[in-house]
Amino acid sequence: MPPPIETRPRPHPAAGGFVLAVLLTTVTLFVLASPHDEENGLEPLGPPPPELDLGTFVVGPEVVTDGDTLRLPDRGPVRVLGVDCEELFKSPRTREEAERDFAAYTRARRGDAAVPVKFPTPAGEAARDAARALVATAGQVRLERDSVIASDVDNYGRTLAHVVLLGPEGDVLLSEALIEQGHSPYFVKYGRSRRFDRRLARAEKRARARRRGIWSETGPDHYPDYEERLDWWHARADQVDRWRAREDAPGHVSLDDPSADARLRGLVGREATVFGLLRARKDEGLPRILWLRHLPRLDFPVVLFDVAVWDGLDHEALRHRFVTVTGNVTLYRNRPQILVERATQIGTN
Repeated sequence: MPPPIETRPRPHPAAGGFVLAVLLTTVTLFVLASPHDEENGLEPLGPPPPELDLGTFVVGPEVVTDGDTLRLPDRGPVRVLGVDCEELFKSPRTREEAERDFAAYTRARRGDAAVPVKFPTPAGEAARDAARALVATAGQVRLERDSVIASDVDNYGRTLAHVVLLGPEGDVLLSEALIEQGHSPYFVKYGRSRRFDRRLARAEKRARARRRGIWSETGPDHYPDYEERLDWWHARADQVDRWRAREDAPGHVSLDDPSADARLRGLVGREATVFGLLRARKDEGLPRILWLRHLPRLDFPVVLFDVAVWDGLDHEALRHRFVTVTGNVTLYRNRPQILVERATQIGTN
């Protein structure tokens, strides 16, 4: 864990509305510091290429549902790219558990999970309040894609987008401002930003150096395992970087590419290498199946008829890393799939 930092005011967990009012009216609180001030080091953005522009919206603080999610009129839920803020309390009982003994609460929430988990914390509520303050100050936001070759809708139907605050002093990334203020690390679990990697990494570096928010051992209680969390995220991001370096090779298909289904159908009868995340598996009877996330409510099946091959897979690694599968593409009930006969066809490198 990073060294402790100066104490910051601890918001009362049950006073979300009051905290927001204070944030919106008190210039002494850090979260309302201008995103452009010299201490923050944030630079305004220029306009995006037209193909990356998803539209501009007039907004108020009520559109912020948590630190990394907005719900926009006529657009629905938006997942803010680049950040992964802590969760909000949904019940008084959970809040009471956290207030009574936060260390015991975090241990119980983690349980025996092999990797860090998400759960409600006071830091999650502080992140929501900071996002509301930033959005209220701007009054307008623009949504932008990170890339034209990745889907801008996730499996939950949320728009995946960079949220740009359109303020009088220039356009600012909401994610960068939140990272700068210490409300989230730079979130790279699903790959580094193609457009803003350097900006977001620098914002995290500044927040850590200044020991803000989650990088502090004071202030709102927060996850105690960020070093482990970041190691896991960056290992996955490195996988994505390696894939991107060869994603243009013939027969290589990323399952989050909007054209993936059409490309797979064009590869029927030929060898392909697909790249994606494990969503579910069928581990009894035959065939055994790994389902990789693909189209909403329609995953890509990796099919195995040999139990010995199935047993030889590193299932723990498959659960927590990106998965690469190489084999001939076939159709079953008019859906593309790959049949696996050797464990070496499946990897996490």
